[in-house]
Amino acid sequence: MSIEVKDLSFCYNRGTSLEKRALDNVSLSIGKGEFVLIGGEIGSGKSTLVRHFNGILKPQSGSVTVSGMASTDRDVRHKAGLLMQYPQKQLFGRTVFEDVSFGPSNFGIKGDALEQRVADALEQAGLGRDIGSLSPFSLSGGQMRLVALAGVLAMQPEYLILDEPTSGLDPENRSSLLATLKELHLSGISVVVVSHQVCEFLPLADKVILLDNGWVSFNGTPVEYVRSVSSPLPEITLLMKDLIREGFDVRDDILSIDDAFEEIVNALEKRGAGQDE
Repeated sequence: MSIEVKDLSFCYNRGTSLEKRALDNVSLSIGKGEFVLIGGEIGSGKSTLVRHFNGILKPQSGSVTVSGMASTDRDVRHKAGLLMQYPQKQLFGRTVFEDVSFGPSNFGIKGDALEQRVADALEQAGLGRDIGSLSPFSLSGGQMRLVALAGVLAMQPEYLILDEPTSGLDPENRSSLLATLKELHLSGISVVVVSHQVCEFLPLADKVILLDNGWVSFNGTPVEYVRSVSSPLPEITLLMKDLIREGFDVRDDILSIDDAFEEIVNALEKRGAGQDE
């Protein structure tokens, strides 16, 4: 099953002098188990697109289905959980437990089952069970974001959708969140990340989709992205391209520091073997 978007168009302030087309005949597919990065400049339509995935926005034309269910169906929020750009605004409970338990309790989960659901969600988000008694508003910005993430995970969605998840985080919290998303994906959850910081998520992604003024300008793998798009590119990829121009036999599609290290070591060994001959 997958998220299927077909010929989706959407305008804000439709029929008024302030009408603005945010999506223009967008079609794409997000497969179960994929880590998909949706990039593009601010105002390109990224947030508008993913708000259709769990029914916050309804298609004005075209269609969106999630695992065969229309995105307008109330139960679609079981399947597609959205962490919004400012997740602190999703927090409202007196305690972390109250916040994280809100979604599943509204769908009839109670008692020990609810407590276990909250504990599992906190653990998945990289938080301890003991944080449940604290006020979410007493936490750091990074912890508040993880609590909001736990609230989404408590619904056990098939698709986890995050809108600019690292915005405003310091380097330590950014690294922690990226590691958490990697673990969630490895556990079998489909992850969809919206970010204009494309380079940050390329090493994690299976697929990259770029939006430009409401239409899809690129849809392919990270390797296809770095070979066909001039910018933005990760610094490590730019380094490999510089090495190629200097005559080193290295790949031009490297996305991670570990892969770059291995590639450079192999290239130096080849050079050394050639000189020995």
